[in-house]
Amino acid sequence: MLKYLCATTAERTFVNGAAAINEALHRQAHISTSSDDTRLDRLVQHLLDLDDDDATELETLGVPAELGSRSPASFNNVLQQVIRQLQLAKLFCPSQEGEFHRSICPAAYNERTGEHHPEEMARWRAEFRGMAPEQQMMAATIIWLFQSGPDSTWLRRVPCTWRAGEAMQYMSDAGCLSLWLSLIARYPGW
Repeated sequence: MLKYLCATTAERTFVNGAAAINEALHRQAHISTSSDDTRLDRLVQHLLDLDDDDATELETLGVPAELGSRSPASFNNVLQQVIRQLQLAKLFCPSQEGEFHRSICPAAYNERTGEHHPEEMARWRAEFRGMAPEQQMMAATIIWLFQSGPDSTWLRRVPCTWRAGEAMQYMSDAGCLSLWLSLIARYPGW
């Protein structure tokens, strides 16, 4: 199992447990199902439209304040950090479609035509399947943020049906839960 130095200072001062964070996010997302039954993809989908006040509240859950406000620049910094620290570069590539985080897109995709390359997609999925769970969880979260919701392109036929509570605990144990929270808190829309 891979362990990463993800926002190590924040992880050391992380006072809330993964279960408490899951409960708080579940309440903030206004999901009607039990937090024990909610999948990570559904939680992310419900957290896409946080307002600035809700995003600020995430800071109390362990998001390092030095990451900055909710803006394209601060989200891009967190996104670059996630891709670098969790070694996800094979899954994402440069894009010509914009600045900051819009200059990154999932690989195996021609952004100009909107077409996916089947052979490259097969390699993408094989690479994803070969990763540690925390890498998969972070990569899937980036895809859900990129798609602004569910995805049936990159994440088809790959493991990504984690229960949110279990995923939070796993990311906490792997040392990257605060980095995941930063992605959610800083997300300004794609």
